[in-house]
Order: sequence, then C-alpha cells, then structure tokens
Amino acid sequence: MKKICRFTVMLVLSALCLMACSKQENLANEGNEGNEGVNNKERVIVYTVGQSESQRALATEAEWDALLDQLCDQAQLGTEVTFYNMSPTTCHIGKSSNGTKSPISFSTTSRDEIKAWMKEMEEQGRTVRVSYDSATGTWSGVAYTTMAFTATGAIIGNWHFNSLIVSHIGSNGNLQDSELYVPEENGGSMYYEFFDNGNMVLVFNAMDGTTAVDSTSWTLTDEGKIFSELLPNGGYWDVNWITPGTMIFSCTGLNDENDNLYYQMQFDRQRKKISHP
Repeated sequence: MKKICRFTVMLVLSALCLMACSKQENLANEGNEGNEGVNNKERVIVYTVGQSESQRALATEAEWDALLDQLCDQAQLGTEVTFYNMSPTTCHIGKSSNGTKSPISFSTTSRDEIKAWMKEMEEQGRTVRVSYDSATGTWSGVAYTTMAFTATGAIIGNWHFNSLIVSHIGSNGNLQDSELYVPEENGGSMYYEFFDNGNMVLVFNAMDGTTAVDSTSWTLTDEGKIFSELLPNGGYWDVNWITPGTMIFSCTGLNDENDNLYYQMQFDRQRKKISHP
C-alpha cells in the first residue's frame, strides 16, 4: 500500500458528502413523481432480540405498532430488545439535537406505557433498550443519544464503510430530502480499523485499482461522541448503534446556504485485519 496524504484523504471524504448531496434533488423529485424513492419509507428500524440482529422497513404507523408489540412480546419472554430508527425524520433530528444528551431511563408495570415511551424515544432519534422482569411485572427501558460510552470496546476492530446518508433540512425545519451514497457503486471501497491504543487506519481502494492508506488517532469525549480527522465532515459523531456486526454514526452540519444537513454513516464489521498502525 502507498501512503496517501491527509489532504487527499479529506478531499476523498468530502467528495463522498458532495456526491450524495448532488444526487438528492433529482432522486427526491423522482420519488415524488412516482411515489417511490427515498421518501416512501416512514421508518427503517434496526433491532436486536438478544444477540440476533435484524432490520425492517416500515411504511405505516400500523406496521410500526406491530413491530413494537413483537419486541415487547420478546422482552416478556426474558430477552432484552434494542432498536434504532435508521431513517432520519424532521422530528427525529430536531428533538435529538435540542434535547438532553444523557441517557433517559424509564420503568413501569404497564405495557401500554412502555410502548408509548418507546415511541416517544424513537421520535427523539434515540437508541432504545427494553427488558422485562417477570418476577415484579416491571418494564425497564434506557434510551441513548450515543452508545459509545456503553460499548467503547465494541468499536475496536475492522469496519467496512458501508454507506453514507445525507439528509437536507430546510430553513423551516422540515426534512426536504435524503440520499444514500455507497462507495462500491462508484467502483471504490473504504475500510476503517480502530485500535485500543487510540490509533485508527483508513484504507481507501480507488476506482483505478490502487490502494492507499492513512492513519491518525480517534478519541471519545466525555459525552460519548467519537472524533477523528479521517471521518467525513471532520467533526464529532454520535454512535447511534453498535453490535458485533453493525455500527452507525451520525452528526449534523451546515451547507453553504446555512441549511442543516444530517449525516449518517453505516459500517459492517470485518473479521480479518486490513492494516497495521
């Protein structure tokens, strides 16, 4: 592998965001014309039941309510359940950015109340974890803005950069459009390796078949945000979801018109080493 300079790496990462943004308007319009595209799914929920991870696209409130019932059923059987809405919404972005960043805990003996609380936390863009104590009949839930401080060690390892979502929030606060960018669609690929000594390596496979690598450090703030110069957008990211197989980061930013942008990165864990610091 050859060494790639930091400036070039940042140009590549910036290009990912710009390419996604440049495609937004066209695909949003296509979705409106045919009632298809990025806006036709109300929610994309990633969830775990015990150690099993799944993902489901939900188009209606009835489907969302049914999934919550299924998760509650599993919790009543003694299995901890966790979920996160991967599909950004205006409510999701606005409430999560303005509300408290600390975990929110809740307990009740009412199934209806725990379901209502789960819905409220999902609207805030939080990751929700629920369990049930059959001995006392008590539901317990914790909702996170960022999970980094609960699973720091889980970040360590090799991750394939699966995709980037860029969502545009207008000056009126409404979600205008979102677009998905996948590096492999343009003939490239990117991999990140996080080490327990605070080092991080980025491997970039270009469209022309060449491979380049750069390294830097990564840190977690007291609030649980992850920071690295080699992450897109050059800022601090919330760790919204982390399991043995999947990791999701998000952050907000501004475009040239001072409209809000919401960024979301998804990673898939790789089981073999890809580089060395």
